[in-house]
Amino acid sequence: MNAILKQDLEGPNAIMKHIHALAFNRAAGSTGETKAILYIHNELSKEGFEPKIQYFTYIGIRRILMRIAYLIIFTYLLLFKLIIVIAIYFSVKYLFKRARNISFVKKETSKNLVLEIPMKKNIKKGQVTIITAHYDTFSAIIPYKIQSVLFFIFRIIIIPYFMITISLSIWILHDVYFNPSLNPDVTNLVITTTLIEFVIIFIIFLMIYNTDKSKGSIDNASGVAILIELSKKLYFNPLNNTDVIIVFTSSEEWGLIGAKKFCKQYKNYFLEKYDLDNSFNINLDMIGTYIGLIEKKKLIGKDKYSNNLNEKIEKIAKKLNVKLTKHTSILNPKTDHKIFRSFARKTRSKFQVACFHSKKDSKYIHSLRDTPEKCNPENLHSVLNICEKVIREIDSDIFRVKRNQIISVA
Repeated sequence: MNAILKQDLEGPNAIMKHIHALAFNRAAGSTGETKAILYIHNELSKEGFEPKIQYFTYIGIRRILMRIAYLIIFTYLLLFKLIIVIAIYFSVKYLFKRARNISFVKKETSKNLVLEIPMKKNIKKGQVTIITAHYDTFSAIIPYKIQSVLFFIFRIIIIPYFMITISLSIWILHDVYFNPSLNPDVTNLVITTTLIEFVIIFIIFLMIYNTDKSKGSIDNASGVAILIELSKKLYFNPLNNTDVIIVFTSSEEWGLIGAKKFCKQYKNYFLEKYDLDNSFNINLDMIGTYIGLIEKKKLIGKDKYSNNLNEKIEKIAKKLNVKLTKHTSILNPKTDHKIFRSFARKTRSKFQVACFHSKKDSKYIHSLRDTPEKCNPENLHSVLNICEKVIREIDSDIFRVKRNQIISVA
């Protein structure tokens, strides 16, 4: 109890201490990322926790760009009937064992940090609460809104265009070898457009990616700092009927990869061990100048994956006299909570998902403006209190439901 009292007295100062300590480049795969996860690990370990590191690999943007370059080169060689060059390449690469393991660009490596806090009671097929926050950062040369436009262009225009180019290349290759009279101008057109496409992708990558700019305070040292302190509160005073799993995810900025790897690895385990219909995830991603809560807008009916949990969060916030700003739209920010919504669909459960996200603070993120001073200590502490009270109240609700079921059966 003394430890809990001490945490309450420290309040916002403890959270801000973590934000200042994490105010450095934490790009996925960098030495900064390793430094960040070691800081989180040490903060938890010195309290007696035993967090586990989940290592994983993924295909990063550099590997994608190199593969596109290989494709362009191979297409060029095939179109001009230089098959012997390709034959020599694959012969050398796959003839010798050592050469087979050589890659010009290796897969990216990253890691999540996972802490499990078991319930006090040993309940078969009990509930689980998963709380997440990503600790990696992303820096860009251009403002966030322009980044969003460029990524939209990349997804909506460049990727389909690239697929069309590949299809045309296959068609031309067929005609080159079976119809030698094919106009060479068509061949040159495909090669030219493919090269232009590659240059556009490369320019977008150069314009967006800059590893040295952002300190990543709002995005997302804020969520990490809250989660460290929340871990302490739940560890020293565990829930009665619910296991808690704390996950510090990485590579969120590169496509929510850390959350994807976590859900993929634990999916069957969760299905077997827990009642997912009464379980939930709270994702902490950006708590800055105000407290934002994401609510997905549905054209018909209510959102079954977050409506109940969001209502509980709003109710607790009102009791604590804390102002929440709800962000309601069909297209919501791309954060780890989307992976857990997908997890709910894949498990065909009523698993609930909520996400704290100060959407309007996006104007600061990925830039030099994302500094610790942008994080309001009162907001951070309020989110900490809301999360703890929501988690404990749901745990008590579960106990009351199970008790009533036992009484009704008797």
